[in-house]
Amino acid sequence: MKRKIFGIFKLLAFCIICCSLFVGGGYFYLRQNLRETENKVSSVPYSFSAPESKGIMLEICGSPTYLYLDFYEERLKVIIPPEKEYGEDIYGYPIDFIVKTDYRFVAAVIDYADGIELNLDGEALRYTGVQISDILSRTVDVSELKRSIITALMKKIGENGIDGEVFDYLVESTETDITVPDCYYWEKYIAVLCKNGGIIN
Repeated sequence: MKRKIFGIFKLLAFCIICCSLFVGGGYFYLRQNLRETENKVSSVPYSFSAPESKGIMLEICGSPTYLYLDFYEERLKVIIPPEKEYGEDIYGYPIDFIVKTDYRFVAAVIDYADGIELNLDGEALRYTGVQISDILSRTVDVSELKRSIITALMKKIGENGIDGEVFDYLVESTETDITVPDCYYWEKYIAVLCKNGGIIN
């Protein structure tokens, strides 16, 4: 019986020694062959390039206004076409999209921007989208009023930005060939475009 127990202990000791040799040998072998990688992690965060610049012909109740979203120069260039007829470009700027809508769209955009300030009848007041829509519908010659509204709206968006839902509204509530993927990144840039933008004619 003692011999059996002694034999078992010898076998266990032998197994432990063998395991130690294998594990230790493997450890030292791996340690000798481990090398630091030559690839260095960049500290620069991922960045995306600006969207491609696009031109939009906006027809509101038949009155056209051209918007060029210049993401390269970070400017919104607005052109009031002298005529209602236009071709594939205007003053050399391409017409990539067409939006046909009415004064409800103007009201929605102004409300998404949280109203605008206009100087009408010698008094500077804050107007909601519904109020501006009502004024436009009662005005015979809207050319000067349109310029004032565009300038005030760009100023407001340039200072405070605009609710990104306005682009969903644009796609869903107007007659347009703009899709959600087309304007997906516009929200990120629209404030700076408006801040640097203006009517160029």
